[in-house]
Amino acid sequence: MHLLILGGSPNHLGGMEAMRDRSVQALLERDDWDVRLLPTNTAYLKARSLPVLLSSLAKLVHLRFRRPDAVWLNYVNLPDLLFLGIARILGFRVIVTPHLGSTARSQADAKLRRLSCWLLGFANGLALLARTQELEVDLPVNVKRWYIKTFLPATIIKGKLEGRQASSELRLLHASRLSELKGTFAFVRVCEHLKKNGVSFTASIAGGADEQTFRRLHSAIAECGLTEHIRVLGHRSDADMRSLLLSSDVLVHLSMADSYPLVVLEALACGAFPLCTDLLGARDMITTYDGHLVSREQAVEEAAAFLSSVALEEIARRSAAVAERVRVDYEWGECASLLGEALRASVRRNVSVRPGLTPLEPGE
Repeated sequence: MHLLILGGSPNHLGGMEAMRDRSVQALLERDDWDVRLLPTNTAYLKARSLPVLLSSLAKLVHLRFRRPDAVWLNYVNLPDLLFLGIARILGFRVIVTPHLGSTARSQADAKLRRLSCWLLGFANGLALLARTQELEVDLPVNVKRWYIKTFLPATIIKGKLEGRQASSELRLLHASRLSELKGTFAFVRVCEHLKKNGVSFTASIAGGADEQTFRRLHSAIAECGLTEHIRVLGHRSDADMRSLLLSSDVLVHLSMADSYPLVVLEALACGAFPLCTDLLGARDMITTYDGHLVSREQAVEEAAAFLSSVALEEIARRSAAVAERVRVDYEWGECASLLGEALRASVRRNVSVRPGLTPLEPGE
């Protein structure tokens, strides 16, 4: 099957891009796919980045001469749905996976929510990461739905779970595409509370961001007197993230935006205890496995209170008890099978099989 995967922004790497790349690797391991990647470049869209977006749209139009058998669109921002519209005009069969929740602008604004739902109505199918997305995203009732699973890093799922060591000092980690909405600055404020409460801790922040966000982050850390307590690591590889999670006691994920945060599952699979804002996706993960939720309204204060009183031995025991369950539930073969079933179901005609990965070259 000739598969075109749409979505992602190479200059703003986050959880969706990581999940997309792992899914490609998992599909190729099954030896029955010819995969082509085309980023949509819609993250943090500004006037100066419009040429890159338009270039991606032009590449999509050019593919009418090399028609894919199926298109898998990863929907993060409303402009991603431009690609759905054009792909359907070109006659492509498109299945869409949303990577957003109720706090995304396209869902929080009533007019944009209706527009998003209307555009999704042109899809040939929806591949949802979790049933909780049906409660967060306005989805058209007449489009068939499949339920797939996210792809966690192979270094976590396939490797042996080892390397965790006990510590008398609380070790905290925040990992995401860094921003206010993702809880990055809330994490700094939590650390400020812990310092005032006399809690002994170390903290790390991992993830990519634009230069302005990094400047704001370093400034906020300095203003709170936390330069000696918090390390800002930037974007990290899957192997580095595994090491960070194995050496952390708690993942602090106070995001107000994530529909289904991969990093929470990664933390659980590595034996790190997740502390999250009470959003539907995180609640589903923590209810299924383990962790602690705080309210959206008092996220910083409640998180600091929990961390100030937490017993490290207790959360270590609880985290170890569920780690293997997560690794089994998100085994790549099962995840690739669910995704493949959805993609094949979206294709009407019989198609040939030509395995391999064909990235789009510049100018194509």
